Amino acid sequence: MKCELIKIDELSGNKASIYSVIIDEDDMSLFEVFIDENFDSHTSEINNITQRLKTIGAKTGAREHFFKLNEGIPGDGVCALYDDPDKKLRLYCIRYGTMIVVLGGGGPKPKNVRRLQDNEKLTEENYLLRAISKKITEKITDKDIRLSTYTNDFEGELSFEIDY
Repeated sequence: MKCELIKIDELSGNKASIYSVIIDEDDMSLFEVFIDENFDSHTSEINNITQRLKTIGAKTGAREHFFKLNEGIPGDGVCALYDDPDKKLRLYCIRYGTMIVVLGGGGPKPKNVRRLQDNEKLTEENYLLRAISKKITEKITDKDIRLSTYTNDFEGELSFEIDY
């Protein structure tokens, strides 16, 4: 499966850069698919998440308290961004310190679901992001991807293959 990291300029700013992932030759990124799938039924929640991402990019950076951490395996940076602590719409992402966030997909967590594994859609979105995180970590270790010296951006080989 081919993946490409793309920067979302409308959400990025001086404090953090916001990226998403295009899978294979899709027309939409994972974040755009998330918006498309959830906008009609969760309009205010999508607006809240988008506004929160703009604030992260322009004003605060990706501070820990915006995210539910440890949504993947230890050390992979996979976390969830909620529209509001009392709501159930979740967006999976990978956090690289306070400077870079890579957005994946997500969806609503039904009330009767206690664990991620009890919801097929959320499980699929989470495991896809885990595989992407693993590959990005490998590419950072191999110095194929690096953090820019002057900006909060990734530089280097932003297209790669994952096994998923």
